[in-house]
Amino acid sequence: MALFDKLGETLVNASRDVSQKAKDLSGTAKLTLDIRSKQDQVQKLYAEIGRQYVEEHKEDDPAAYEEMAQIKELLTAIEDMKKELLDLKGAKVCPRCGEEVQATDAYCKCCGAKIEDDDIVVDAVVKEAPEASEETAEVTEAAQDTDITEEAFED
Repeated sequence: MALFDKLGETLVNASRDVSQKAKDLSGTAKLTLDIRSKQDQVQKLYAEIGRQYVEEHKEDDPAAYEEMAQIKELLTAIEDMKKELLDLKGAKVCPRCGEEVQATDAYCKCCGAKIEDDDIVVDAVVKEAPEASEETAEVTEAAQDTDITEEAFED
């Protein structure tokens, strides 16, 4: 019987060791993931600070910061490529909400704004830019909804 007791005790101790090592690994993995998450947040904040700085100083002397001139060139190139891409897709961007709509659409499928033929707005910042106050947006929305309703009755 002593053999079985000793064997049982050995198995219990081994299972405790395995359980503790699993907890340690789990804790290590969780901490590593938490560290990486915090590092990602820091990188995003750095990028946001840089974006804000560029926006505040975009009219400054470009010779002061070579990177600022590069950013301006890249943003111009991006806008040109977006226009070209929209042309290839036969689409345009809603001037009100920034959603992509077909070039033949008369109204935006997302917000209902009337799309004029001369509305060729390509601005990636439309969706990312901070919106006006909600109250202003509601007033604008109500005014545009009224215009749409009146136009519908005119036909």
